[in-house]
Amino acid sequence: MELYLAVLAFSTSLILTALLAEPLIKLLRRMGIVRPDAHKPGNPTVAHSGGVILFLGVTSSLLTTILLAGPSTPLSLKILIMLASGATCFAVGLVDDVKILRGGVKTVLTLLGILPVLVAGVQAPQLIEWGRPVLPLIGRLRITIIYWALMPLSIAGAANIVNMLDVMNGVIPGTSIIAFSALAVASLILGREATLIASLAVLGALIAYYKYNAYPARVFNGDSGSLFLGALIGAIAVVDHMEFIALTLLLPHLLNGFFVLVSFRGFKEHRQIRKRPIQVDNNGILTASTDPDAPLSLTRVILAVGGPSREPEVAKAYILLEAVAAALALVSAWLMR
Repeated sequence: MELYLAVLAFSTSLILTALLAEPLIKLLRRMGIVRPDAHKPGNPTVAHSGGVILFLGVTSSLLTTILLAGPSTPLSLKILIMLASGATCFAVGLVDDVKILRGGVKTVLTLLGILPVLVAGVQAPQLIEWGRPVLPLIGRLRITIIYWALMPLSIAGAANIVNMLDVMNGVIPGTSIIAFSALAVASLILGREATLIASLAVLGALIAYYKYNAYPARVFNGDSGSLFLGALIGAIAVVDHMEFIALTLLLPHLLNGFFVLVSFRGFKEHRQIRKRPIQVDNNGILTASTDPDAPLSLTRVILAVGGPSREPEVAKAYILLEAVAAALALVSAWLMR
């Protein structure tokens, strides 16, 4: 395993993201790409589409790594597939950040994220052993037909449930730092070099970016950011046989997605929600809505159980849930080795 490539991927994305963040946030504001912060008194406007910052940092890092490793090596090809899937969903999110797509249209478009994986499966079938996910204690399964049938959801599903968790300042980068850290450690346990390099590239970018999205946020992730991160998790799962690990890491996202889908009987944009699941007072204190017709969400459950809280406290609760999921994922990785 070429550990120097992983270190390079991490450091490159960290430095580039740190250098790009400030000027890009200012550029987004000058371009008028802003959104109101609904969880703060007065709803101040915040720069939107911070996913551009993450995308540029991660992409530059991974392309540099690919060039150094040799563009035609199996390692580089796996990383390129992961990046291409992430970039596809990033593009969908970026269009939505600027033009605002209907929820159903955006969800369908994220299905395009599977195309790089399918092309690789046809053009280089020896690169990845498709349809053979690995489970703890059980080992490698052979479910080729079912696997191919569900594969379109692997990228789009992960992208959309991560997007659905983008509810407050710091939640997405905070939980993603935990998730990609766990993926990096799991890849060391299982010997998955492509996952290690991709995860550390994303981790470096997230660490540099976090302070800009943490409370009080100076930039929102936008769908470009959340769809990009979710698609990368899905692509890593499929390309490097990390399906069970990724699924475990996404448990908080799946729980939130379940609440939302049950409440709305399908996908719905935040801007389409008429009755809010939480309320914000003039002091910035969040409380769970008592309206029985208000939609259910994981945030509402957290506030109902923990009582009224400030936004940073709710974000910490999400990060704690992700830390529990990460611990379960690492135990699973140890049992899969």
